[in-house]
Amino acid sequence: MTDRQTPGIPDGPRLVYHSCFATVLKAVDARYDVRGYILAEMVRVCLENRGRVPLTQRAHYERYAQKEAIAFTEHFTASLLFGAAGRFSPYEYLYSKPKLGSE
Repeated sequence: MTDRQTPGIPDGPRLVYHSCFATVLKAVDARYDVRGYILAEMVRVCLENRGRVPLTQRAHYERYAQKEAIAFTEHFTASLLFGAAGRFSPYEYLYSKPKLGSE
């Protein structure tokens, strides 16, 4: 049996992602009745977009899940990632171009 690893991604970030994914998935599943694969997709999208379901995908998820379930998923994910005891700083994913000529 071989251990599959994604090339170029260290174990640390992958483990944090899987831990966050499992935590959010369990919390939402315990509270709302959302079909498994839809919930998994919604949690993945939420984690990839800083704790938000993008407006372009919101209508899709509202067909399969209650609005309250989507709001809870977003709130729980955001507090897990960026809350007081969050795993990341709120500014971690802010990318900006360096200002030219400001030396």
